[in-house]
Amino acid sequence: MRLSEIGSKEIVDLSKGSSHGQLWDTEMLFERKTGVIKAVLIPSYQSKGPFKASSEQWIQLPWNSIVKIGEDMIIFKSEEDD
Repeated sequence: MRLSEIGSKEIVDLSKGSSHGQLWDTEMLFERKTGVIKAVLIPSYQSKGPFKASSEQWIQLPWNSIVKIGEDMIIFKSEEDD
């Protein structure tokens, strides 16, 4: 599978039901020696202050937490916060 084939897919968290943009919006972390993808850094937009201005933060998504790469989206399961 090529990046050009999956870059426009929406990234969705199965645990929280939240969307994190498209794969094009991410950064990838590779294993230096093998070139294997270790993780994806995805943007997380959280509200702050009285005007709810968005600030960009990054979530590290381990590649092995991806449940399914479907026709329209990439579904991953994050660890739920209790």
